[in-house]
Amino acid sequence: MAITLYGSLPSPYVRRIRILLDGVDYKFEQINVYEDSARAEYAKLTPIKKLPLLTDGEQSIFDSHIIAQYVFAKKQQAQPSIDVLNLVSAVDAVTDSLIILFMAKRSEIETSEDKLIFKLQLTRIPDCLTWLNEQAKQGKFESLNYATIALISLIDWAEFRQLYDFSDYPDLIKVRDTFAETEIIKQTYPQ
Repeated sequence: MAITLYGSLPSPYVRRIRILLDGVDYKFEQINVYEDSARAEYAKLTPIKKLPLLTDGEQSIFDSHIIAQYVFAKKQQAQPSIDVLNLVSAVDAVTDSLIILFMAKRSEIETSEDKLIFKLQLTRIPDCLTWLNEQAKQGKFESLNYATIALISLIDWAEFRQLYDFSDYPDLIKVRDTFAETEIIKQTYPQ
């Protein structure tokens, strides 16, 4: 087994890769990003210091999007379409905004709308979720593809961290619930 995935169990970006790696023999190395010594060790592996990181022999891949491309190629699966990647981009916009708000909260920084960085996040989240909910109504998340995996990972992570209430987006919740009993989804639930 030459493939190692480094990440944290709750991370939505790590989870999506764990799901994509279903059926592939790999080792998972858990990283505690909230511990100084663990972060210092992890920094020796990747200059960008973000989760996840995948290594395959001598090859290191630093970003979840590039890792996903690598996994699709490794599994000899077609790369996602532009439409699927656009859905992933919208999911990522929400995920990134929630991560910024989460890190601010952990750093005891007030996230009021009078600060531009937080105003942008607080408006981006509902704008993207409204668009994604409409895409779900149109059936864009009917199969367990890359976009659906990203969406499920976002919702479960945000609820696990108590960061967002998705009740205004019932079609997104329906997507998540449709695949909730899928074994790899259950096995990778945030903890």
